[in-house]
Amino acid sequence: MGFSVTLASSVILIGMIAVFSCLSVAAIYGLKEISQAANDYLSREREKLDVKLELNVDSVNATSCNITVKNTGSKTVFLESQNGFRWNTIAFSYGNDSLWRSYLIEEYEVLEVKVSGTNNSFNPDNHRFINPGEEAKISFDIPEEAPDIPLQGIVSVAFATHYGVTANSRGVREQ
Repeated sequence: MGFSVTLASSVILIGMIAVFSCLSVAAIYGLKEISQAANDYLSREREKLDVKLELNVDSVNATSCNITVKNTGSKTVFLESQNGFRWNTIAFSYGNDSLWRSYLIEEYEVLEVKVSGTNNSFNPDNHRFINPGEEAKISFDIPEEAPDIPLQGIVSVAFATHYGVTANSRGVREQ
């Protein structure tokens, strides 16, 4: 009886050590993953704090809209799509009190990039980004299947960057 108690106790002890080891490894791995996820999240949030945009609706006609996006933050905002990846999206809505239509616009034309508050402009074909202190004049058309923007119709434009930061503004079709 003495030997069997010792043997049973040893088996139980080895089992408890194995279970404790597995739980410890799983806990350490989980804490490591949680720490990495928290660091990634904080890094993305910090990046968002460095991006600040202002948007102005310059003109609206029946099928298109012109906007100005100013970069007042400290990060560069890229405007050109690369390898099928769209850096930014324009959310465009228009209508009146009773009916609103919304579209996501990813095909837009950069008309001009310049230093904010000056006439010093860059070639938009070579300068497809807005650095801090610069602004871009952008033109886009509503989709072909969309009805015309009504006269005196209100438009709402939101420019969403790849950083997850948006700027928005409203305008009215006057002509």
